[in-house]
Amino acid sequence: MGDRACYRCKHEEVTATEAVNPSCAGFRGENPVKVIFLYGSWNRRLCSIVEEAECLHLAALPVLEKLSHRLLKEETSSMGTNLLYLTVKVDDDDDECIDVCTRSLQDGGLEAPPELPCVLLVAHPPTNDSNAKTRVEHVECRDLEQALVDNFEAAGAEHELPYSKATENLASSLKEAWSRLFDAKGNLLPPQPKQRIRNTTTAKRRVKTEPAIRIFVAGDKSQVGKSSICMGLLGALLKTGKYTPSDLAYIKPATQCEAIQLVEEFCKHKGITSCVPIGPIVYYKGFTRSFLKGETGETSEDLLQKASEAVDTLAMGKKVVIIDGVGYPAVGSITGTDNASVARACGRLFSVPGSTAATPERVPVPVLLIGKSGVGDAIDSFNINATYFSHRNVPVLGAIFNKMNLEGFYSLENCKEAIDMYFDKFQPDKRAFGYIPQIPALTNARENVASISQEDQLKEAVKSADLFVEKFAEHVSVDAIVDAARKATLRYIQSTTSTQNRETVSGTKRPAEEIGVTTLANNNDQSKHPRIALKSAAAPGFALSREQIEAMASASGAAGG
Repeated sequence: MGDRACYRCKHEEVTATEAVNPSCAGFRGENPVKVIFLYGSWNRRLCSIVEEAECLHLAALPVLEKLSHRLLKEETSSMGTNLLYLTVKVDDDDDECIDVCTRSLQDGGLEAPPELPCVLLVAHPPTNDSNAKTRVEHVECRDLEQALVDNFEAAGAEHELPYSKATENLASSLKEAWSRLFDAKGNLLPPQPKQRIRNTTTAKRRVKTEPAIRIFVAGDKSQVGKSSICMGLLGALLKTGKYTPSDLAYIKPATQCEAIQLVEEFCKHKGITSCVPIGPIVYYKGFTRSFLKGETGETSEDLLQKASEAVDTLAMGKKVVIIDGVGYPAVGSITGTDNASVARACGRLFSVPGSTAATPERVPVPVLLIGKSGVGDAIDSFNINATYFSHRNVPVLGAIFNKMNLEGFYSLENCKEAIDMYFDKFQPDKRAFGYIPQIPALTNARENVASISQEDQLKEAVKSADLFVEKFAEHVSVDAIVDAARKATLRYIQSTTSTQNRETVSGTKRPAEEIGVTTLANNNDQSKHPRIALKSAAAPGFALSREQIEAMASASGAAGG
């Protein structure tokens, strides 16, 4: 049959569902084998550092085709086997795609490995053999990406691929995968026990755990119920059964109130030990004016760095970290530590391949806004506050609307219908994740906990917290919030990575501030708010203690920060 036995489809991109389908268009003859290149962003769930280049898939099919033709020409000719070369982009926003890629072969999946990009060989049995089953083999090669990089220029040329160690490693891996699919006579082999010794470098990379999903809870005003919502999120996540107390963490990086909060007692009650109710930024009495004069001995960057380090430390080994905002979004802007700045500083770290940055970059923590009851005023408030974050390139997931009336024209159900309609029509990229009714038992919860000294007061407070969590879990989709935060984080990484990869290929590089890349170093460029240098002209050359600042402020009649 000669060369005609090896059927090639160049740059054929299909969906995951099409790739696993035996009747995928283009097959002829017996024992069809698909050479599938999977690429995309899902491995960022497991790896905190992005390892693939977005444009490598353009070289994948030509390189694999040339290697297959060189290595497998004799086998495919004698077997009458057709090869179909396919690429599948794994889209994190496509649940069907993820399911097909990760499901077992018996369940109609591709059994894809936990890292992308990768190459799979999929062999469908002859149509006249009802006992044989479809087989998938992973072409295990740690040098896959390097091989594609080495051959990026030569992939589309007529001549053979130039020699490189990475290319030869890929060729050897391809040959080994083929030998696990077929015997010397071309018969489809049964699956082998998965006890093969894997490359140690690959194994080390695979043990990385998924970075914690970080969610920033912000309000459209003070006393809107942010901390109660944080408590509800923690409790509802526990109720799903998917998380243990050790999987969760809570922190309020910046605060105006140092009194004991109900969320703190709730964490103790539920065994959530990673709870920091008072973070490193405290707007104590007299703080603002002393900061502006340089008397606190700290710059905006110093404060944000402390917040960043506190969240990073807390997030280690966690699945979800709830970050509690302070007041309304602009609170703290006078010191350069407003909620948007804190959200940008407290995001997870990631690195872009080929980046020359001295430090990894950060993903701004996606924001969940807590809104008021009503319809028009509730949406207007949501929009003005969401704009504050969006202007600073901080993603906004949507909102939870709190303290809704149960009866009347502005009842929960009536407001829900109108607000859902608004998001569907005008902001489909965001959503209302829930509507929480008023709970009379929680009206004075803060006051009840603020002076805890007796056991019965503590019991009452915890009882109120449990009641709120029950109502919260009934009215809020916590799984949807976590999923939205995860996807927003991945989209930001993918967008930043894709932009920088395109610029690397084209030989151009834009300044970081033009593409929204965030580090603590360039956070200054992103902000319109003051960043006061420690050695500014206004600085007295020494730092006052908090006690000194508060004493002077009290003597001058100050009521707060």
